[in-house]
Amino acid sequence: MNKRSKISILFLLALVVLIRANHAGEGVDPQSNYKSELQDIRSDIQKYEKAITQHKRDEASTLGLLARLDREIDVTTTYLRSLNHDMAQLERQIRARDLTIKQLEGERAKLIELIRKRLVSYYKYQRMQDINLLLSVDSWHKARVWIKYQKLIAENDQRNIGALLQRQQTLQRQQALLRQEKIEKENKLHERQREEKQLRESRAKRSTYLREIRKDQTLLQRRLVESKQSERTILELIARAEQARLTRSARKQGRDRAAQAGGSGRRFAVLKGRLQWPTSGTVVSHFGRQRHPVLNTITENLGIEIQAKRGTSVLTVEDGRVQTITWQRGSGNIIIISHDDGYYTVYAHLEEINVEENQLVKRGQTIGTVGESGSIHGPMLHFQIWKNTTNLDPEEWLS
Repeated sequence: MNKRSKISILFLLALVVLIRANHAGEGVDPQSNYKSELQDIRSDIQKYEKAITQHKRDEASTLGLLARLDREIDVTTTYLRSLNHDMAQLERQIRARDLTIKQLEGERAKLIELIRKRLVSYYKYQRMQDINLLLSVDSWHKARVWIKYQKLIAENDQRNIGALLQRQQTLQRQQALLRQEKIEKENKLHERQREEKQLRESRAKRSTYLREIRKDQTLLQRRLVESKQSERTILELIARAEQARLTRSARKQGRDRAAQAGGSGRRFAVLKGRLQWPTSGTVVSHFGRQRHPVLNTITENLGIEIQAKRGTSVLTVEDGRVQTITWQRGSGNIIIISHDDGYYTVYAHLEEINVEENQLVKRGQTIGTVGESGSIHGPMLHFQIWKNTTNLDPEEWLS
């Protein structure tokens, strides 16, 4: 096969590309890319729904059922936040994919037009021009230059056709990915709608059981027992953290202990009376001995309760490190932050948690939102301050 025949075949291939350009193949199997974290949360939700159903059938305690509902609401809220994050990410991917596809379509259109013009020009003029040029060549040197020039043109045509095929394949892949992303977004949208409906139903059930608890003194008394157990657990967590801190301190004598707690270098102790409030609201229960409004008994409050609207930001009162994130019956979602010199702050009844364990946080940083997780008196923040394993009056420390 001579060079002229090869060039003609290449142009015929270009025609095939032009004909098939608008019939891209699918070629991409849909794949589920739900995050493993979301799958774990979904498994938790199913477990708690099953437990609630079992409690109803076995007529278990109202408090036990309330605790399950609390946990289900917390897990569902976290799951919805994850879904919203994924949907926002998909939105960005789809917008970027649309832009990429438009660019590829533009490049493909330019290549198709270039190849089309070359094809038309070749069959109209090239044969006669070649004959005229050959007849006009008066030296072997000019002939060699002409042959080299024709080879460069042929190579350029091959590159254009190769680029066109590559653009076409890339375009098909991008279009398939876009279709898959749109399907995934639609699935997540439906899933979010189902979870939002479930969350509303769970909150309605919780309100029903809360009404029963508030008018039953026996249940209120048992609820106080749960709260006390939660406080003991918090103390145990702080005691373990303090023991670990003292061990590190002994091993690293001479080092700045503020660096160990992730502080900014200023001592927590000198900030008494100047700490930032952890949220905006009204203090409805103070530190120390308090008389229960219904049971008329004396209880010991290890912190303060700040009543606030659900969703109000909860801020860390000073620089530190997230020591523990946990969930306890009677307290719901809890964050414990360690500061320098063995000081700790505790934030409970959170709806959302926006930090992770061991994360360094700054004064005034949002770490979560006010909720009613573990609370029977509506949305509020339970806040504590500890020095080693001794609890302090937060209102003496807040500005």
